[in-house]
Amino acid sequence: MSVESVGASRVAEAPSGPVAYGAEIRWIMQVAMVLFVYTVVVGILNGLDLVTFDRKPLLAHLHIGTLAWITGAVIAGSLWLFGSRDPGNRMVSGLAVAAPVVAAAYNVIFLTTTNITRPIVGTLMMAVILVFAVWGFRQARGLGWSHLSVPHLGLLAGLATSVIGAAFGILLGLMFSNPDLGIAEGVGDAHPAAMVVGFLIPVGMAFAEWVLRPGSVQERATRAGQLQIGLPFLGGVAVVLGLVLDVLPLVMLSLPLELAGLGIFLWRMFPAARHTSWLAPSKARHGVAATLFLIVNICIFVYLVANYAEDGIDTAPRRLLLALDHSIFIGVLTMTIIPFIARLSTTSRPPWVDHVVFWGLTAGLAAFVAGLLSDTDALIRLGTPVLGTAILVAIVVHLRGLGDPRGAIRGEPERVGVV
Repeated sequence: MSVESVGASRVAEAPSGPVAYGAEIRWIMQVAMVLFVYTVVVGILNGLDLVTFDRKPLLAHLHIGTLAWITGAVIAGSLWLFGSRDPGNRMVSGLAVAAPVVAAAYNVIFLTTTNITRPIVGTLMMAVILVFAVWGFRQARGLGWSHLSVPHLGLLAGLATSVIGAAFGILLGLMFSNPDLGIAEGVGDAHPAAMVVGFLIPVGMAFAEWVLRPGSVQERATRAGQLQIGLPFLGGVAVVLGLVLDVLPLVMLSLPLELAGLGIFLWRMFPAARHTSWLAPSKARHGVAATLFLIVNICIFVYLVANYAEDGIDTAPRRLLLALDHSIFIGVLTMTIIPFIARLSTTSRPPWVDHVVFWGLTAGLAAFVAGLLSDTDALIRLGTPVLGTAILVAIVVHLRGLGDPRGAIRGEPERVGVV
């Protein structure tokens, strides 16, 4: 038995039967996968040094990953978990359809311009996220805060911090388009910190737990589960405020908060991880691999803050920052978003496909991150095509597997305890 399954209470509103907003969830993830192809192809070409990209294509590469792919998955996951409380809401349905379209438009702007158009479209993107955040918190309040599971809490934290990150992104766009506005330079550090630390760590924990312990969405979060999400969330807030206000103690305060959250997460996930086979083509092993990459990510973050926060995070070696980004973007989020999408698939696939995707992601990213940390180009060039190919295989397979977005999604039978 998992330590979290002992005495846990089920959440009555967990999905069973057809999932509300099934068509919208399929649509969001289908568009997200199509857009993510750009991020993957640019990553392969850049990692192999076949093409030297300037700043605008690389910003589009980054923001498709954060907005279309990861934020899209957060919105889709929120619709899955909270939608049964408010089915058939036309505003929510319309925004769900519009969200990936707005994300696509925003990234076209990143690819083509640096003028005032960027913060204008960014404001529209933030408005979409804000409405989903308000909707999610209203559904959570109606359900009762004490009834929420850890994945519920993690996605709510992700929605909240995504709004914060979007606000800083708009300010950053205004600063680039008009340097005379007097916007504090700390915004330049606060925006990526809000997204990489404040946004991605709670969301990564939520998706990793959902994949590793599917029954967790039907369990009320224990005090440990609440702290697991709450402490990293506060850590993200502390590091953002510290960077904006130039208060180093606030930045340093984030370290024990992030480490404590990680420690609780590892303690809670250990029983399920210990019983998960790496050789069976299951979704659960993605959660175990994501857990390992989360450890790597937070260790890199601690090292960065401890060694470079005083002089500015931007003084750290670029490869160290890239290792921080990719360990969480790919190692934690993409590693768990892919099995989340696979849960929606309506067609069967041979086991070798899942093996190619899982081992390509795991081994390819391990080599890539090791190459960044050790400054070894050979490892980067080895890991890049393996990693990129695995993601592209997953996209091709699951685009077909999702089929017609108008089809209903049925909640998987969730099993409480060891997966």
